[in-house]
Amino acid sequence: MEKPSVNMELREKLKVYRALDNDCRLNILITLSNKPNIAFNDLARETSIEKGLLAYHLGVLKDVGLVESEYKRRSKKISMFRLTAKGKRVISELGLDKVSVNKK
Repeated sequence: MEKPSVNMELREKLKVYRALDNDCRLNILITLSNKPNIAFNDLARETSIEKGLLAYHLGVLKDVGLVESEYKRRSKKISMFRLTAKGKRVISELGLDKVSVNKK
């Protein structure tokens, strides 16, 4: 009966690794590691990723549980992004917590 558990754990890791098999998403994760709670427009500027493409990649990272967002209201409604505990763990396991972003 333990095989399904191991199989599910393996499948979960593979989903995460598939999500990380993209330079844009790696840059997003590294940026969020260095600058937690960053606004969407600031994240786009920091990573030099076009906003439509950034929204797509953030969606992929959110789907696998590495990134979360929170809506804040200042003069207007903005989304703030940060790594989840799982995202921080993955960044640390891969040694990416000490890496800087490669801008395009």
